[in-house]
Amino acid sequence: MTTTAPTTTIPVDAPRAQAIRFLDRLSVRWVALALVFLWGAYQSLWSIATATPNADEPQYVLVGRLYLHGDLAANHEQPPTAKYLFGAIQLVFGEGPLAPRLLVGALTVIGGVIVFLWLRPELGWLPALVPTAFWLLLPRGIAASTEFRLDRFAVLDPVMVFFAIAAMAAAWQWHRGRSVVWIGVAAVCLGLSATSKPTTAVMIPAFLVLILLRRKAKEVLIALAVAAVALAATVLLVYWPIGIVMGLRDLIEFQAAQNATGHLIDLGSVATAHPPWWANFYFAWKGFGRLTVAVFVIGGFAALFDRRNRVLVVYLLLALAPLMIFYLFIAKNALPSYYYAWSWALCLLAGIGCVWLLRPRASRGLTVVLRTVGVSVLALALAAALHTSALVWNDGPTGFGRVDQTLRSAGIDQGMVLVSGVAPWEPDESIHGRWTTDPTARCIVAVATKQSARSPIAPDVAAFIEAHRAQLRQTMLDAVTFYSFDQAAAEANCR
Repeated sequence: MTTTAPTTTIPVDAPRAQAIRFLDRLSVRWVALALVFLWGAYQSLWSIATATPNADEPQYVLVGRLYLHGDLAANHEQPPTAKYLFGAIQLVFGEGPLAPRLLVGALTVIGGVIVFLWLRPELGWLPALVPTAFWLLLPRGIAASTEFRLDRFAVLDPVMVFFAIAAMAAAWQWHRGRSVVWIGVAAVCLGLSATSKPTTAVMIPAFLVLILLRRKAKEVLIALAVAAVALAATVLLVYWPIGIVMGLRDLIEFQAAQNATGHLIDLGSVATAHPPWWANFYFAWKGFGRLTVAVFVIGGFAALFDRRNRVLVVYLLLALAPLMIFYLFIAKNALPSYYYAWSWALCLLAGIGCVWLLRPRASRGLTVVLRTVGVSVLALALAAALHTSALVWNDGPTGFGRVDQTLRSAGIDQGMVLVSGVAPWEPDESIHGRWTTDPTARCIVAVATKQSARSPIAPDVAAFIEAHRAQLRQTMLDAVTFYSFDQAAAEANCR
């Protein structure tokens, strides 16, 4: 009797099943996790000491040091938490901007860890790496500058955003059924965020809606009480050293005065103290870049269709909306860094939307179309991340930060640089005592200017350049036009 071996039928979706099994391997998960976080750590920390200082960075580094040494009188126009941290890290690792910059970079990476742990139960292990990677790797730069990632500088915004992410993630744990202690943690983190920079106080409605959503009245009342006590206690403890009444009064008075008088900025080569409502969109476009904006628009729109995670999407939108409304329509001034406050929410929403696009559907045709869009979003994000990584690799002194070394390489170790067309903080932090705005000053060995609507080049400086045109050699140091005498002429000017 002849027996025929049974025929094995391969299902139509066998390739898909094999791909799922491959992606579910523990080794694949951990390799992907390591890749995302090592890449994120590289972008956040590599060569972080070399960049020319940010406009506000030297003040926050100094004030943080003063606070930790008991001098609490300075810089009450912004809350103190981030400055406490900058001071504390300098006590441990030494004075100067390096330790605070490392702190900010580390908080960015830790923020990525929080995002991953928060979204992994909602999206899955590998899918949760998509919004995590968007947060860690996409550009968030400052228009008209070489600052391609604000969170590589010791400024307040990244600290504010780190605690905001932590607050959102902690409150979500309570929503998922964990202890009310998580609401207390969320309130403390929100207090630390708003006492780093006050903007995130407008996110409170997102937390209130989450607390009220699908809970018994007793649980809601307990959560509200815990949140109120924890938030108030955090704010009071943070402000206690500098004086609760005085500190909050100085903060409110300064912010109200700035809102009334405005803040002079360069908006597309036009100087204005009260820019139009869309200025923050303009700065976001410049800071994110076209590729990242496309990722946010497509991914964010797709997130609106994710029914499985609709509560999470609404929660993020309720945090994002008041931040954008405040900066676009309530604040009467705009700075190129303000949009950073909502960048984290865009990263998460776009990541959730991208994951939704990549999911299988009942219809093969729909699956192919949506996955093609999802893969395109990932490709755009990858291109933006690679570009940012190249900028990180080449990060270093720019503009006025290159002036002193340029002079020394030409053998000119002394003398003054005549400066115009720039705010005083730029040469002050880069050339230190070697600059002047007076063309009649003694021992001028070079001239450095920038084109700025905020600070036009002084006519007497332009006249000085024209009078010595034959002796000056012109060089571009990024956005700085640098005119230098040769060594012999420089020495003659200093006799």
